[in-house]
Amino acid sequence: ALRSGPLDVDAVARRIWHLAPSVLVDPEMRRDLYTLTGRALAAGRATGLAALTAFHLEEQGLLADDRARHVTAGGNRVPGLNWTGTATTGLDTLFVDRLTTGPTGAPAPTGQADIAPWPWDPAPYPVLADGSHDRVTAQLPDGTTWELDADEFAELVAADLTRHPLPEHAPIVLAVPSAGDRYLELPRKLAERTGRTVWVHSGLAQRNPDPAATNTVAVLHRDGLPDGTWLPVRPGLAPDPDDGAPAWHSEVLTQPIVSSRTGEQTGRSFHQPAELVGERESYRDLDHMSFYVHWDAATNTYSGKLPMRDPGPADKAYRLAGHGLPGGLSLPLADGSSRTVDRDEAAGWLRRRRSLTSLPQDHWVDLVICHSGAPGQGSAQDVSQLDGVLPAPFTTDPLGDDALSLGQHLANQLRRTTRLSYSSQGVVRFGDGPVRVLATDAQGRPWWWETSHPEPDDAELDRLAEQAGFQGDPSPRVRSELLRVVRALKLVVGPDVQVADDFPVLVAGAAAVVNMWFADPELQPTGPFWPQLLTQVIAAHPLAAGGVDGDVTRQVLAEAAKAWRNAGGALPVNRFVPLPQLRTAAAWLSDPAAVDRAAVDALRLTDPADA
Repeated sequence: ALRSGPLDVDAVARRIWHLAPSVLVDPEMRRDLYTLTGRALAAGRATGLAALTAFHLEEQGLLADDRARHVTAGGNRVPGLNWTGTATTGLDTLFVDRLTTGPTGAPAPTGQADIAPWPWDPAPYPVLADGSHDRVTAQLPDGTTWELDADEFAELVAADLTRHPLPEHAPIVLAVPSAGDRYLELPRKLAERTGRTVWVHSGLAQRNPDPAATNTVAVLHRDGLPDGTWLPVRPGLAPDPDDGAPAWHSEVLTQPIVSSRTGEQTGRSFHQPAELVGERESYRDLDHMSFYVHWDAATNTYSGKLPMRDPGPADKAYRLAGHGLPGGLSLPLADGSSRTVDRDEAAGWLRRRRSLTSLPQDHWVDLVICHSGAPGQGSAQDVSQLDGVLPAPFTTDPLGDDALSLGQHLANQLRRTTRLSYSSQGVVRFGDGPVRVLATDAQGRPWWWETSHPEPDDAELDRLAEQAGFQGDPSPRVRSELLRVVRALKLVVGPDVQVADDFPVLVAGAAAVVNMWFADPELQPTGPFWPQLLTQVIAAHPLAAGGVDGDVTRQVLAEAAKAWRNAGGALPVNRFVPLPQLRTAAAWLSDPAAVDRAAVDALRLTDPADA
């Protein structure tokens, strides 16, 4: 009613005054709405529905200079909001007390405190209130409460700071439970509206419940649940007002990953809260983990530590940590269930994370997600298997779009390099500190880390075709075929071939081999070109007589491109290299008896009937 069609005054009234749908908006209430809006217009405050709600609450005395609920320093009133506990509280934010759950279930002191992470001078603007990740509970002078959404809360704080200005660099500190959980929309909107850094905690930060305590702010520890951490939220990351996100996005249980070294957000996790106790508390150390170990599920043993090569600077990595399965993610939801999303839904969800999209394009994504490198097609979709070791799923066409892994698809959609794994992975405390861990397969054979660069888009494919010497105008068919060549080349040479200086030359050579395959009347009918066939062609060339390495591969592909050009685009692969084994196998397709004879010879049988 507020977004399209004629103005629904009743809906506006309900929104501004937080009226239940069952409440009748009568003519007198409509007149009150019009007069409220007129007063707000005159004051320059009628900028939106949230601003009108804030203006209405101000008129109720919520921000009055003589209000009973206030914050003091040295016996004098200071800017800040005190909406919980006793009516007045002294401001001392140099330290943050640690609380625990006492025998009665109420918060109890531990006698321990941490140095506050925010600057001490100038003094911060504190907000002491109940609430959650998407709301703050305000207390009016008459004792009633209002559940403010993020926009309304931001408008109220901005209005109070306008009335009582603070130095430009004075931060806002939210002692509001779970205000730093989920997507950080509340503190980001507040930072954007006020132009100030907002310090927020992902756990249960609150006003210290002990009236005799010196420190104003405290954080509650709960057994079996993560403590959370403080982090700064700066202007510039507020969500789009109408981004069209599916409703389920708001139900995902997700948490900011904050570096234990820098105190800054370095990524995002998605887990049930209880899962973040124990090994996964080491997510805060992901930005300085430089080693990993292999874990053998069959024997429950670990290898020695191995160095971990990053595809880019460690301080330019965005860490995404959670549960995955081949071709998708398993996202935990607020109702205790989970939602399995495919790679398209996963990309749509991740594209809305401003903590990632705001980063320069040279930042890469570290997927701390199981099976993020496994092909999507034919993969196991049973989330109950996530605790075990899943085999790499078979795919009928490893070069097709359906076979793209989650990690490669995210690299394509985000236009960022990603690091991924074919198997299960995670973090583990090992020896002198936390390390990454990568599961072996069921036979104890080690998997590996993989890097996925963004595949060439249409414009890049057209340039690549021109550089590689392709003839004809660009077309969807040519781009599709060239992309398959690129994928085959990556599987044979390695993912970093895309950033090699001679990449166009290598593409031209690989494309020549593919064309030779389809020009061969005997081999072409056997099926599409596979990466293994490119490997066999390279190995069969005389230049590879002493073995195949990167230099030999480049030389053979250069020879292939040259031979294809010299032949005028009509060279069967059998005239480039001998492939007797493939020819024998191809002949079996038209001569079933030959298969029996080959079986007799291979198995050393005396009676062909036993073949």
